[in-house]
Amino acid sequence: MSDLPTQPAPPTQPNANPAGSLGSGIAIAWACLIGGYIVVSVMAGGIFSVFNGVNSDVGVVLAVLMCLLPWIVMVALIVHFAKKNQPRTALGIGVGIASIIGVLLLLVAACFGLLSNTNFH
Repeated sequence: MSDLPTQPAPPTQPNANPAGSLGSGIAIAWACLIGGYIVVSVMAGGIFSVFNGVNSDVGVVLAVLMCLLPWIVMVALIVHFAKKNQPRTALGIGVGIASIIGVLLLLVAACFGLLSNTNFH
């Protein structure tokens, strides 16, 4: 046997955090909201034409369920990531939901602030 120099081991990348990522959870929550309502709006045209719009009882129930669908998906993803032992991602989705509600409240407050100088009542 000859004394050949051994090659160094290739550099290894650090493993991703096994508990998940808070930032990815926030991004997942916002993606569920935006993408979910895009999908719901595309689906609504075909579904409501079958059930005579929201004039029927089935149409009303479907409209409410479709409006809640992105939020239901977010809660289901929290449960999914908690079961997969990624609590930081599940927490990130919860923080994302809180940030969505915060942005909504700020937008409503801004609209009322803009309309406060007018006679809108």
